[in-house]
Amino acid sequence: MAASAFAGHNPAVVDIAGGACEETTFTASITDPDGGHKTANMRLVVHADGVTQVSDVIPTDGTDVSLTVGPFATNTTVQWRVFGGGERDYDSPHWNGYGDANFSADITAYGAEHGFGFVVAGPDDPNPFTTWHEVDVEGCSPETKDDCKNGGWATYGFRNQGQCIRFVNTGQDSR
Repeated sequence: MAASAFAGHNPAVVDIAGGACEETTFTASITDPDGGHKTANMRLVVHADGVTQVSDVIPTDGTDVSLTVGPFATNTTVQWRVFGGGERDYDSPHWNGYGDANFSADITAYGAEHGFGFVVAGPDDPNPFTTWHEVDVEGCSPETKDDCKNGGWATYGFRNQGQCIRFVNTGQDSR
């Protein structure tokens, strides 16, 4: 799997590449040499298997940040978005504290004050101001003991070869 997606109204581009067992890497970059967008606070956010990861700020010089999820033993839907950017000089607070302790409360209060329900939440939130993109990834599991040998156990996300072989023998996943 390989894809490239423009991340909404902002100038971020997200490339998506699948690896072994659909371990998936999301790479975000911005090229804004004139500084025409307020993009100094944009971050890549990826949600998979109930865990949300947030990147460092996406640089505006064309370099990138990456987040990797997986590998996956079963088919999985991974959700991603770019958060931040597009703020105006008169926004107060400036929305650049993603991950800070008071960030969600500050943004929620700002939205309530201005008559819209902007909140920072996960992909299950029905908020129309939060757009998540989805990528379906195909998982895989070892089928034979040989699949676990010579480092194959790591491809399937096991901590060691023995754990992988136990999975092949019993079908019970202890990852």
